[in-house]
Amino acid sequence: HKALMVLASATPSIETYACAQKGRYTLNKLTKRYSASDLPEVRIVDMCLDSLSDSSYFSSELADALKENLETGHQSILLINRRGYNTFASCKSCGYVFTCPSCSISMTYHHANGRMMCHYCGYSQPFTTKCPECSSDNVRYSGYGTQKIEDELSFILPEARILRMDADSTMSRFSHEEKLNSFAKGDYDILLGTQMVAKGLDFENVTLVGVINADVQLNNDDFRSQERTFDLLTQVVGRAGRGKYKGKAIIQTMNPENDVITMASEQDYERFFEDELKIRKMLVYPPYCDICLVGFVGINESMVHTASVKFLDLVKQKLNTDYKDEKVIILGPMPARVSKVSNKFRHRLIIKC
Repeated sequence: HKALMVLASATPSIETYACAQKGRYTLNKLTKRYSASDLPEVRIVDMCLDSLSDSSYFSSELADALKENLETGHQSILLINRRGYNTFASCKSCGYVFTCPSCSISMTYHHANGRMMCHYCGYSQPFTTKCPECSSDNVRYSGYGTQKIEDELSFILPEARILRMDADSTMSRFSHEEKLNSFAKGDYDILLGTQMVAKGLDFENVTLVGVINADVQLNNDDFRSQERTFDLLTQVVGRAGRGKYKGKAIIQTMNPENDVITMASEQDYERFFEDELKIRKMLVYPPYCDICLVGFVGINESMVHTASVKFLDLVKQKLNTDYKDEKVIILGPMPARVSKVSNKFRHRLIIKC
């Protein structure tokens, strides 16, 4: 139909931008921000030096900025890319970890319904302080998500009207739109949420954006983890100061010297792209190759593993005969990062070609 496709983003994917630089796509740059507003002032806070207390997830700088914003009648957005209350529970006596019986993942405690929940299959069980393994009363909960941050925020600013947005609070139909409309009307002072609050929102009265922990995404085992961190930080920082008021963003981190966090705070996509491209080339990742992920899923783990090994043998045979000229790198087979979901085991083979 000879349609024109427009790919638009403040943070295009590395592969897309590489195609644009090579001339495969036409590249059009918007060098100025929409309207006359300036980019917000960005502060990177070292949580090793500026935490309100040993158990607090807020720096004194972010807490003070939130209080000041509240007093001036402006709104704030806080990003924490984890839902739930506590993300990990274990017994201090025997070391037992509360994991989902159907998935190889630890369960998350949800304060709102008083249950431990699996974010993969939806299994849940009642909250407890008694260990099911050794019966000791020594279960401790650690880690944090949106619900726990909401609790601490209510303690720091008891007068603030807080709107939490995550997969738990926006399950009902139209709730997403209704909550954003309420925030736009000024019914709430602070919007706290996961990555759904990071992109595309345009509220004139939002003058402060806070990132609770910029390091969460960086520690994933995905080769795109740095790109996703840069995207998320760049996008959420851009939510502040979009109207007539000057904006400010505060990024909390344990790694203030990290280049990705620094470049995101400076909105320097070009430098990030050049740095990331060097790493991708050295390790042979897109855009220097294509990646095919072949998955094997079944209820019998040994059969799943056997099938994946057999598949690898078949690929090797083809590469030695019909496809001798193809350059291929094969990784695996190996268990997936979450190796069991809903009582089905998962193995994978990664093909770079």
